Amino acid sequence: MTSGINLAPIRLGNRVVIDWPVALAPMAGVTDAVFRGLCREHGCGYATTEFARDRALLMGIPNQLRLIDVRGDVRPVGVQIFGSDAEEMRRAAGLVIERMAPDILDINMGCPAPKVTNGQGGSSLLRDPQRAAAIVAAVTREVAPVPVTVKIRVGWDEQHKAAGAAVEIARRVIDAGAQLLTVHGRTRAQKYEGQACWDTISAVAAAVAVPVIGNGDISTPEEATHRLRTSGCRGIAIGRAARGRPWLFGQIRAHLLGRRSGAAVPGWTAGVSGRPLHHSPGHEQLSGQPPPPDPTPEERIALGLEHIRRQRAAALATVREQHPRGGRSEAALAQEADRIALAGLLPHVMWYVWGVPGVTAVRRALSQARSATQLADVLGDFAARRHVYAAADRAAGRLPVPDHGSCETAWTASADGGGGPVDRNIQETTMAENAAAETA
Repeated sequence: MTSGINLAPIRLGNRVVIDWPVALAPMAGVTDAVFRGLCREHGCGYATTEFARDRALLMGIPNQLRLIDVRGDVRPVGVQIFGSDAEEMRRAAGLVIERMAPDILDINMGCPAPKVTNGQGGSSLLRDPQRAAAIVAAVTREVAPVPVTVKIRVGWDEQHKAAGAAVEIARRVIDAGAQLLTVHGRTRAQKYEGQACWDTISAVAAAVAVPVIGNGDISTPEEATHRLRTSGCRGIAIGRAARGRPWLFGQIRAHLLGRRSGAAVPGWTAGVSGRPLHHSPGHEQLSGQPPPPDPTPEERIALGLEHIRRQRAAALATVREQHPRGGRSEAALAQEADRIALAGLLPHVMWYVWGVPGVTAVRRALSQARSATQLADVLGDFAARRHVYAAADRAAGRLPVPDHGSCETAWTASADGGGGPVDRNIQETTMAENAAAETA
């Protein structure tokens, strides 16, 4: 038997309860509503939206408003926003609560992308504790009694980290009203490279009275168990390791509660129709049994096809809201939704097939899809003829890559400001500001 781990629910103000302390970390361009739903169904205990820019929300930019739409999410759910001005953040937070009524309002002080930090938002706030505290105080007053939480990093760089910046900023934002902290174990200078420093995460957890969720380098049930047992954190958050692997949350649950895949666990009820699993909380004893195995290639492909189906349905619902009945034909709406859904789907589908024999050939075919329907057609063909794709890879001398965790795509570069979702977030706001100035 391994030592006990506190798996009791995390309780915040306004009667918000996070029943299971394993969360999905927000990631720009990844953790949209469909992916959040899949992770919750597989055992994730809490999720937060991709971050939205305060000014963009106040300007009513449609793509930014869609980021905060949590009407279909399993509760509790948080909305994350970022910015650098306390007054704008206050107003944006009020807009979020009024329109979407999330359970939690989260403030991003961890994003390392230059186009965020250059505007004094994201992780740049780690170097300005006074500004950070002012933002939290203003938002807390605006949205009360909704709990305010904050995501930070362990410092701006190694020197900043070594000087105890994480503990200082943690104390300042808590004094200003934050009820929970999520701490990513890398500095801003590291971005997404190197190793997460769990010693610093643990130091923050030991220094503050509110719950701390640790984040960084957790990609297996064994790592999740180790961090919950040794870090002093009340929970953990999984980020990049969950891409294409929503089942990881179920494996972590099963491992922590000592079951093999498909076995019954006392105190648990299997989740159905998007409802999360529930358990009898407390200080649980771990069985030390190995976690359930990964899904088979067939199961992974089937999940990818289900992801496509849900993304198309979500895109169609959005298009219908934009075009009330009578404006356009149903066929035209479906065609537009099919095209819109593709952008958010492609990286996810690529991740689902990573490491499967034939992956190089199928990824090439997937990259040529011009709609979600075409994406589903390629994935369906791969399911039916995996041997053909595998033979094509062998003929070209390409071997399957077994390590799913090493899979990187353009998303990683974009998170650092390389033209992806973070850049689009900033560019949409800038374009709208310029248009407003021209008409003023």
